[in-house]
Amino acid sequence: MRLEGQRAVVTGAAGALGRVIAETLAAEGADVAGLDLDAVGLDATGELVRAQGRGWTSAAVDLTDFDAVQEAVGKIVAEWGGVDVLLNGAGGGAVSPFHEMTYATWTTQMDRNLNSVFNVTRAVLPSMLDQRHGRIINIASIAAVSGGRLVRNATAYATAKAGVIGLTKALAIEVAAQGVTVNVLAPGAQATPGRDRDTPERREALLAQIPTRLLGEPAHLAETVVFLASPAAVNVTGVVLPLDGGHSI
Repeated sequence: MRLEGQRAVVTGAAGALGRVIAETLAAEGADVAGLDLDAVGLDATGELVRAQGRGWTSAAVDLTDFDAVQEAVGKIVAEWGGVDVLLNGAGGGAVSPFHEMTYATWTTQMDRNLNSVFNVTRAVLPSMLDQRHGRIINIASIAAVSGGRLVRNATAYATAKAGVIGLTKALAIEVAAQGVTVNVLAPGAQATPGRDRDTPERREALLAQIPTRLLGEPAHLAETVVFLASPAAVNVTGVVLPLDGGHSI
């Protein structure tokens, strides 16, 4: 129960990774608020959180809509009296050769993967500064570090996630003296349900680029989130932590 009594906001809480993270935070003692467009998926995640005996609230909201996010988070802060942990996990990639990429694809990737992080962090941070305590954990991608060798033609996605890394480092410096830490995870390929569609040839080509020859497990990523949210990580800030089986070495 490393997070007993903590209040955590998880974006992308209806997705495969977000659901595991939300349940794991609850298992460690945190109450959880989920933000996602998928209301049905949020309900399913809520059942898992409540099964751990923790409080749950949620908002089905477009994370790219600044005003809607401010309103949704404002209600959570008013209900809870503050937020201790923010996990920015929402996002999603698009594959397109750069010379064929449309402006709409580019801006959509910036909105989904970078602007959404700004919107939610901007909404949550004032309460953390007021209480002089907070943990902000962003999920980028190893594509932001390696340029996307695991998935080719993901320039817009890699650029947006690199922006998340820049935001993390700059904000970590800005708020460190006020008791708020900001860190970013850079996962490699994860063993999510979408990987089940890989052909044997595709799976082998993927594993050949990973020294450990292992896909990331969502449960392991969630445990890393718990560590960064816990008192043990009080002096860890501005860190970019790859979880990629050595791919980025």
